[in-house]
Amino acid sequence: MIKIIIEITSLLFIFIGILHVFWAFGGNWGIHAVLPTSEDSKLAVLRPGMLGTLFVALLCFFASVLLLVQIDLFTVIKPSPLTKWLCIAGGIVFLLRAIGEGKYVGFFKKVKHTRFAKQDTAFYSPLCVWMSFAFLLASFT
Repeated sequence: MIKIIIEITSLLFIFIGILHVFWAFGGNWGIHAVLPTSEDSKLAVLRPGMLGTLFVALLCFFASVLLLVQIDLFTVIKPSPLTKWLCIAGGIVFLLRAIGEGKYVGFFKKVKHTRFAKQDTAFYSPLCVWMSFAFLLASFT
């Protein structure tokens, strides 16, 4: 069961990484619901460029491989104390993302009525809790 949770999470990271590559090269599908906006504006608070978006994609692919390494499914690299600590760090990062920075993202955000905020509460923050759980679970395998 643990391996299935981690494998599903790894696939989610691959999908999210591919989506970021799509956005980096000009794709628009879903882009208006994934960037936080201020409450009085439709303009995004954050405007990542091509390199920033590709960097996030690279991190997603790295996270996917890291999870598979930790459960010994990616046999080219063996699990080690480093991969364990990276999984713990990933778990902490995604838990902090789910909690949020206080204004635009996370469960405790103040701006709650924008399109992004509704998506964040319903989907993105719970997904971050799931990813945090998967990373922490992987660190104990």
